[in-house]
Amino acid sequence: MLSASTSGCNDRYLTIETRITLSRFGVPLSQALSHPKWPSIHFWLLSIFLVIVFVTGGSARNDVKSLIVLTPISFFMCALAAMTLRSEHLRSHLFLISASGAVMFFPLSHLLPLPPSLWQLHPVYTDIEPIKALLDVDKEWRPWTVSYTGGFQTAVSFATPLAVLLFCIQLQEEDRMRLLPLVIGLSTISGLIGLLQTLGDPIGPLYIYRITNEGSAVGLFANRNHAATLLACLFPMLAVYPFLTRGSGNDKRRRLLWSFVISLVLVPLILITGSRSGLVIAIIGLVGGALLYGQQDHERRILDRSTAKMAVVRLAAGVTIFGLGIITVILSRAEAVERFWMQDGGDNRADFLAVSSDMFSRYFPLGSGSGSFVEMYQFSEPARLLDPTYLNRAHNDWAEILVTLGIPGLAIILSAIGTYCWRTYHIWRHGGASRRPTVLARMAGVTIGMISLASFFDYPLRTPIMLSIFVIFLLWFVGEQAPTPEPAS
Repeated sequence: MLSASTSGCNDRYLTIETRITLSRFGVPLSQALSHPKWPSIHFWLLSIFLVIVFVTGGSARNDVKSLIVLTPISFFMCALAAMTLRSEHLRSHLFLISASGAVMFFPLSHLLPLPPSLWQLHPVYTDIEPIKALLDVDKEWRPWTVSYTGGFQTAVSFATPLAVLLFCIQLQEEDRMRLLPLVIGLSTISGLIGLLQTLGDPIGPLYIYRITNEGSAVGLFANRNHAATLLACLFPMLAVYPFLTRGSGNDKRRRLLWSFVISLVLVPLILITGSRSGLVIAIIGLVGGALLYGQQDHERRILDRSTAKMAVVRLAAGVTIFGLGIITVILSRAEAVERFWMQDGGDNRADFLAVSSDMFSRYFPLGSGSGSFVEMYQFSEPARLLDPTYLNRAHNDWAEILVTLGIPGLAIILSAIGTYCWRTYHIWRHGGASRRPTVLARMAGVTIGMISLASFFDYPLRTPIMLSIFVIFLLWFVGEQAPTPEPAS
């Protein structure tokens, strides 16, 4: 009664008597004004920010003009989220906060000025000893990273996922569930833009970024591999979406129909991106989505009025998805399939990995420094790989982390793998299949695994879009370590 009478009021319009009543019952005013049926202000702010990220954060390059918009907004949103942060938010997500802090600490530490006795231990300075003497830098304090500009840009890029994280940990359970249709909607829009790109001019205005895969369905991204990875992640999300949001049986059937329709569209969209890694990840996503869908026995029994009828529908769905893939291949629009069997002379990922392995050994144990891969690769690149282009990333994010961060990067990777395996075992072995947080955690575990696998072939998490979505996946996957206060009724 108390919540209902004040839920539509603003704080400054409450009478003194109402404030006294609230304080007498020990009810925080912010909780009394909230209503579980409506999204919180944090959800709306996060939604607006995610839209901005999708529009401006589709490139992994540090020199795109859209970062002029995204970067200051990200810092502003970090400050805005920090203003309402409370101790219980930090306690209930202590592991996620600690892990994020560890990931950000090592790149940031590479920017700190070091005395000559320390930075001269960097292996690269031994290789350029004659040049170092000419420059007369022996008495200067310098950071560990060889590329201060690259390290600084890496540090600044943390503002976007940090803002998403600070907003996410303040969301209640219902708002965390509402994030799922939001992510599905934004990802689908990106896919549909990719479809329009293939139908229009290969260098037309639908391509947001100057350096991109022209003629491919990149959507809101600059790279077709990143676009295909996000589309592939939609399969597990669509598999659980109809069963997670509250509503009547008819509402859930309607959501199930929409999930089916979007899944059908995803198949040709991924095939026409031209991404070979995306094709492999999409197959994993389909298998993971089918597994997640099969876990919803109780919910499916409620929706299934006729078991035989629904069996026919599922069979028809599988045949339709397979048929769409075959039709796309026959019509010669499946560039991903064509490139999968074609020897691409411009793609030397095995050579890049070999050079990266040599760089890891050369700059062991502390790495070449955050954001320094481009410069250090040019320093180590063999003559046989020289051409008019330059390598902007290792095209294997696991390898690039090892090259730039060394042993600390290896420690982060091993800790992440160990935590992922432990949490995955826990939610699949001990979690209740009918509980919504468990279903969401299982789905997030599948998508995290897909993105991690895609990082062996490219660098999807170097884009603000994928990194922001990955933070949301982590929130769903890890969950809360302590109960948060329930809204007063």
